Amino acid sequence: MDLTKRVGMNIRAIRKSQNLTIDDLAEKCDFQSPYLSDVERGERNITLQTLNKILDALQVEPGRILIPENKSSEGEDKIRKELLQLLFNTLEDKDENDIRMLLNISNEIFGRLKNN
Repeated sequence: MDLTKRVGMNIRAIRKSQNLTIDDLAEKCDFQSPYLSDVERGERNITLQTLNKILDALQVEPGRILIPENKSSEGEDKIRKELLQLLFNTLEDKDENDIRMLLNISNEIFGRLKNN
């Protein structure tokens, strides 16, 4: 996963762990909610100044965004959900045939991995 998506995922996970909505965080950062949503999805390549505003609003050190702490099983579940959401977002604009093709390919790959 590229750094932009990883940082965005980590921002979202921290925001949610603090029970903040996207609107709450956007207000604290003085950003628009759609912009911040793009950041969390890794669709915006943000500047260090923007990252600093987000860090200040979340009251976390840069390491929490770049290198998250080891997660408990609850944290791993959050990461899993975030990854599933990223996958869903990737497939959202695809047609039914493309989605079925991906499903067949993934079933084939996981089937072969299971047999090894």
